[in-house]
This record gives sequence, structure tokens and C-alpha cells, in this order.
Amino acid sequence: MAHVHTFVTLVVIVALLVSGAAPVSGLVSRPTGATDVGADRSAQVDDASASFGEQNVSVTRGDEVTITVSHSEAANLTVGGPEYGFHLSVALGGSGTTEVVIDTRRTTAADPNEFVEGGSPTLHSRPIDEPLEPEDYLMRVEIDGVEYDLGTLTVEPRGETTVERYRAPGAFSPEEYVGGGEDGDADVGELQGTMTAGSTVARGDYAVLRIEESGLETAVNGSDLTGSAAANGLKVNFTQVDPGPNHQPREYVATDSADVAVLPNLAEDEIYVLWNTSGVDIESQTERNRYRAEFSLTGESGFVDSTTTLATTTFQLERQTVSLSPANDSTHYPWDDDAFVVTGETNRAPNTALEVRLRSPDPNAFLQLREVTVGPDGGFETSFALGSVSRGTNATLWVRNHFLETAQDVHLVAPDPSVRLENQTVNGTAVTVASAEVPAGGFVRLVDENGSPVGRSDYLDPGRHDDIAAELGTPLFETQTLRAELVRAGGNDSYDPDARPYTADGDVVGDSARIEFPPAPTETSTATQTATTTATRTATATPYPVETRTPLPPSGVSQSSLPLSPGVTIAALLGAGALLARRGGSA
Repeated sequence: MAHVHTFVTLVVIVALLVSGAAPVSGLVSRPTGATDVGADRSAQVDDASASFGEQNVSVTRGDEVTITVSHSEAANLTVGGPEYGFHLSVALGGSGTTEVVIDTRRTTAADPNEFVEGGSPTLHSRPIDEPLEPEDYLMRVEIDGVEYDLGTLTVEPRGETTVERYRAPGAFSPEEYVGGGEDGDADVGELQGTMTAGSTVARGDYAVLRIEESGLETAVNGSDLTGSAAANGLKVNFTQVDPGPNHQPREYVATDSADVAVLPNLAEDEIYVLWNTSGVDIESQTERNRYRAEFSLTGESGFVDSTTTLATTTFQLERQTVSLSPANDSTHYPWDDDAFVVTGETNRAPNTALEVRLRSPDPNAFLQLREVTVGPDGGFETSFALGSVSRGTNATLWVRNHFLETAQDVHLVAPDPSVRLENQTVNGTAVTVASAEVPAGGFVRLVDENGSPVGRSDYLDPGRHDDIAAELGTPLFETQTLRAELVRAGGNDSYDPDARPYTADGDVVGDSARIEFPPAPTETSTATQTATTTATRTATATPYPVETRTPLPPSGVSQSSLPLSPGVTIAALLGAGALLARRGGSA
């Protein structure tokens, strides 16, 4: 039986060795210090690792894409394959994290180093004729031929191209903002803040194109958009629409020498093209000043076989126009507000800064400058402080660089005080003063021929006044000459009888007129044969009441309803005396 057991054991051992179901070391003891080479190699492979930072990566056709790979040791990245018509591998040395950047626009190059950064690239397929076409491309990462991660590179079609029209002030300096943004983009914040939508451009301002275009982030050459190889097949031009018979259209192509600047903001898929129109001749016929702006791709771009216009629009150029005028009147009086307000209109681009000037050479020379900003509707406004400016002179008002079309005279008046009183009939309690000019405020005072005050007006603000009511302080009942005098106000604009009058050439400012008043009230009495005497009064046309009284009868005399005349009284006395004498004789 021992032989049988030995035989069975040998059969089992041989079976296990042939099937590989278990390592020999599992059944056979290993001497101390021995090494299993196969087991160590398997452990090394199991310890390796590799993965994509993002398993699904998208890019617009023509733009750059970054693929991130983490690997524990030297690895190999594969994009595409024979079935995609594009088969690229990139050897990644060492360990760590590697960023592989692929420019999908330049994938037509035979040397992959021209469109791959990071690692060591190898192109296994033949060079393609156009930039990498839209598709989902398989991505793999391997170590020693073993796959450790899979992903997808999605190349999306380029978006639709659109253009928008703007205008910007001629003082804007595009060169100050080139390269000021992220990843080499321009700093377009200042431009966005000053430009406004519009297609009508005053000569000297900028015509601005905002182009929304994807897939061109590596193609834009800010100093050359002529469509040439140096411009990577991108072209922007401004061409005269109707040059007239026998004339070639003017054309301004986007280059530094043509006063066309390019500010790319590719992080937002937009490009700003600014055309400085200060060097463009303006013709008398409107249609000759219309320009078509075009954004095109040429065959040099790789995207098209021949020149293809992606977007177009038009601009209308005009001569600069500026108008200026005082808000109220070109004559400014001392009683007007100290602020002399002026307004204007222009076809210059909104946010354009203009300088308005007010200048006088004599008698006390001055020059005031005000900077204004053109509003969205083309209007602007400013004011000059004239409180301390000498009066009795003229000044010139104009907009700098637009003198001929805006210059005008401003009269800074120092008016003489004046008052005018006209002949009139008074039917009330006030005399009407026809007009007065009061430089610093005051009152109109009425005086009679003796110089005694008889009335005055209420307080008059500085300025011109018409039909002023001067109330009478005492009733007047006969036609007479009155004089209206202009006097200053006391403290707090109150009336002061001792306030100084206004004078001109040393004389008090005043005017005289003949004033008719209604007659004084009269009394009428009606006798009645009664025991009492009743007096009646007839009212007259005057606002002032006149008091009348009935005379008292003599003491001891009987009252009669008829008054006796002096002659009758004397005759009565004489008759009474004669009668008494006869009576005495007879006695």
C-alpha cells in the first residue's frame, strides 16, 4: 500500500504543475533566502496606477484642449486610433501628473510636436488635411501595455459667427490694453465701459466690431488679420460700399498700419476690432461714406478651401457736429443765478470728453474751463460760476476744437437801476408803477411834491418787475404830481425809511407822473318840517370814509325844521323892539 500512496502523491503533484492552479511553493517547501522571481514581477504590475484627471474632455474644433494624466511610472497616452483616421500616442516619462495640450487647429502638421505640448508625441496615422474634425475620440492610458484608464475627447463643431456694431470715443487708446487680460487676452473692460451700440460714427471716433467666434483661440494675430498665412487665414476689413463711378473702393484691412486694432478676449469667445476713422476722408454724398465690415476665413486657415465670409455689417461715417447754447439767454444779469448753464448736442460717440470755454479779455480778464461728457443721446450740459465775474463786459463761449461752429458772445450785463411811473387815475388804494429794475432788491417809494412819503411797494427781489402796486399810506383827494423813487432794503429785506436810495450819476433814481384821485367826500342836508332835524349824507366814490356832523342849535332857542338866515333874524329883532316901545307909550 505504501507504493500506492507514493504513486497517488506524484500524480497529484504533476497535475497541479501542469494546470497552474497553485504555485509550486504552495506544496513544496522553499529554502530560506530563496526568491520567487515570478511572484515579485506580478506584485510590481499590481502596484502600478494611472488615471485621467477628467475622463470626458470637450473642446471646440480649432481650440486647444488640455488632458491631465496621473501615473505612478512611465506611461503612454493614446488618442484616437486607426479607425478614427487620427492615431496619436504620447509617452509620459517618470511618475506624477502630466498635462498634455493638443492644438486641434494645427493637427494638420506632419510633426506632432507642432500641435502637442507635454510628453513625447508620435503620430501613427498620416497627417490629416483639415483641423481635427468633430467626433468622440477614445483616450487610453497604459503602463507596460496594460490599460489602466479610459476616457473620451469630444471635439465639438465651431459655433456660429456673429458681429455687433459699436462706437467708441476717439480718445480711447487700444494699445494700452493689449495683453492685459488672462492667458494673453486683451483687457477689454475699459473698452466695454466706454463703447455704445450704434452704426453711425463721427469721423475721428472708433467704429467697433464685436465678433463672437469660437475655435480661433490660437489663430488670432492681433497685428495682422489680412487673411494671409501670417494671419492664420483670418481677415477683417472695412470696405467702401459705393465709391462712385471710375473709383476703386477704399479698403482698410486689420493691420497696425491701417489704424485697425484687435483686442481678443478668447476666454469669452469674442474679438474686438477697432477702426480709427480719423484718417478717413468724408465725402459730400452720404452713400460714399458707407463702409461694409467683413469677417472672413481664407484657405490659409485650414477650415475652408477658399475665402468664406462668416459675418458682415455696415457703418455710416459722418462729419463731426457740435452745437452749444446757453440754457436760457446769452444775456446774463446780476440777479440771475450765479450758475450760467449751457447745453449742447453732438454726433460724437457717447462718453466722449469735450471742453467748454468761457473767456473775456477785459476789463477784468478771466478764462473758465469746463469738461463735459457726451451722454447716451449725444447731449451734454455744464455751468459757469459768474458770481465773482466783472459786469458790463462781453465774453466768448465755445467748445474747444469746435470754435467756428460753437463760438458765441455772452453779455455779462451790469444794468442801471430804473423805475417808470405813468400818468393815471387811481380808483383804489394803490398807485401802479409801470416797471422797475432793481439790481440788488428794494422798494419803490412814492413821495408828493413836497418830498413827503405817501406810499410804497412791497419788497422787490433783484430783477425786472412790471405793474408794481404801491399802496398809499394816507388818502389823497386831488390831482397832483407824485414821484416814484427806487430805494434799497434794510436788514432781512425789510423796509427802512432811512435806507439809501439807488442813484445814477449822483441823482436818485426816480420818475414823476400826474396822478388823478377822486374828489373828497361832500355833505348834503334835507330839511323836513318835523320836531327834529335829520341830516343825510351823499357818499362819494372814495374808499376812505369822511365823518359829517349836524350842528347843535343855540341855547334857549326853539328848534325849527327850517334854518333862519341872518337878515331875517335882524328884521325880527327890530320888529320886536318897535312893538315893545309902542306898548310902553300906551302905558
